[in-house]
Amino acid sequence: MSTSQCLNLSFQVVNAVLESGEILARKRKIPIPLMYEWHDKAYLGAAHGLAGIFYMLLQIREPALQERIHQRVQPCIDYMLTLRFASGNCPSSFGSEDKLVHWCHGAPGWVHMFGLAYKVFKDKKYLKAAVDCADVVWQRGLLRKGYGICHGPAGNAYTFLTVFKLTGDQRYLYYAYKFAEWCCDYGKHGCRIADRPYSMFEGMAGTIYFLVDLLDPGKSAFPGFEYHT
Repeated sequence: MSTSQCLNLSFQVVNAVLESGEILARKRKIPIPLMYEWHDKAYLGAAHGLAGIFYMLLQIREPALQERIHQRVQPCIDYMLTLRFASGNCPSSFGSEDKLVHWCHGAPGWVHMFGLAYKVFKDKKYLKAAVDCADVVWQRGLLRKGYGICHGPAGNAYTFLTVFKLTGDQRYLYYAYKFAEWCCDYGKHGCRIADRPYSMFEGMAGTIYFLVDLLDPGKSAFPGFEYHT
């Protein structure tokens, strides 16, 4: 496939994503330009919901698309700022309780969206939100659902690496290494065995990927999700 064909296909995908979000937002009569649902439920996290979609849209560098994306995505992120819990954690869906602290559902997934919003829009309120995410993960992010990146300490530790790269604050790098120490004691914490124990998102492959990323944390990137230049 040629470069022009790839670019044309990318335009089609982005336009389809934006149009779909606009249609559902109008249908649901919500106060933001874009809305998405999965299995008829409005998820907010990185894996199945708005945080992941908005993060991907903000990565678009094509000038012909950027203005339209930014005009629609920024009000949505501002609205999501208002949905956070007092603890600094983020809901998994509308009306959910302050319970899940996972990359797939909660602050560890939202941090990527806030961090990129800070880079794109240069507004420190997004940086503060990212830091708040990291702080709640340090308090509550050692999970017992396994060691993986989707809903485990390896994935949650990317929250610290994101904030470290944004701020240069060594404290967050220290937090990431402490979570890595937990992962290196694999099997000693009474954690569940993942349904797919060797997979990238639930199992050992993702944990190993995270540990390797710590060799050069400034270039770390959540696999299959985070874009690093």
